[in-house]
Amino acid sequence: MTTYERPRADPQRTHRLPSPRAPADGDLHSRIRWKTADAIVVEVAGDIDLCTAPDLAAALDEHVRAAPGVLRVDLGEVRFLGAAGIRVLLRAHEQAEAAGVHLVVDPGRSCAAGRALELLDRLEGRRLR
Repeated sequence: MTTYERPRADPQRTHRLPSPRAPADGDLHSRIRWKTADAIVVEVAGDIDLCTAPDLAAALDEHVRAAPGVLRVDLGEVRFLGAAGIRVLLRAHEQAEAAGVHLVVDPGRSCAAGRALELLDRLEGRRLR
């Protein structure tokens, strides 16, 4: 019987994985920047992940129920936009459409929001073709 010994990994060549993100409990902030009977502008800042997505969903649900003509979500100060946050935005879009509210999602200066929304646009384009 022959035994095979695995070569040991060189510690200098081993790639290190990033540490998992700690839950960002309470790390999401949203505020109404502007509100009229016809339009609401909501600014969102912080991280939108699995822990904070329910807070964003509750805020957007409340604003959609107010039934303005336009609901603008400014993500310019978002540092992280994960899959849970994208699901919240998609659900808010569906709810706004059903309520007759025009939803505008603006990534602003946020690279994280811009990349996530650009990827979403590309995936939707492929699905429609």
